Amino acid sequence: MNKSANNPSRLPMAKFQIPDHQNINKRLRNFLLKMSRDISDRGSNNTSGVSYFNNKWLSQAQLHKSDNSDLQELVRFAEETANKVFRSPDPDLVISTTAMWSIVSKAGLTGSRHNHAGRVSGAYYVDAGSSGEADGGLMQFYQQPESAIPSHQFKPEAGCLLLFSSSLEHSVSAYSGSKPRIVISLNMR
Repeated sequence: MNKSANNPSRLPMAKFQIPDHQNINKRLRNFLLKMSRDISDRGSNNTSGVSYFNNKWLSQAQLHKSDNSDLQELVRFAEETANKVFRSPDPDLVISTTAMWSIVSKAGLTGSRHNHAGRVSGAYYVDAGSSGEADGGLMQFYQQPESAIPSHQFKPEAGCLLLFSSSLEHSVSAYSGSKPRIVISLNMR
């Protein structure tokens, strides 16, 4: 976990590696790239129609309802993990996925600062693209709402699932990599 030198305090988030992610990601990469070629960019999944991202392909937010076994495995892992890490004091309350979508990033993608609906949100990296400091595309979190500078940054890694409080503001720095980056995002309640 990369932390800003300015603010070493903890975030309401956790980072996990998906078991057998190499095989799952190979299949998901093919599935989502085909989908991005066959289906038009959704533009936005927000009711306002405003998108937080540019220079991308965006799927509908219903991937969690797909019969694709790899997507279902990701949903299962994310829900089981969220219920352990972000558990409620009430044992009858179970965290489950309400929305899941994919973004295929192209060079020049930026993600403006925003937060999500729900209790727990996540970002899973199917393909980190050409990830690195020079290529940007870092996931940035803002622990202090009034600060314009991110308190924490994470370099995307294939097979990595970031789970975080849905209210935590975040953005994505400009991605200049030459390979597409494929991310699956989700919201849970």
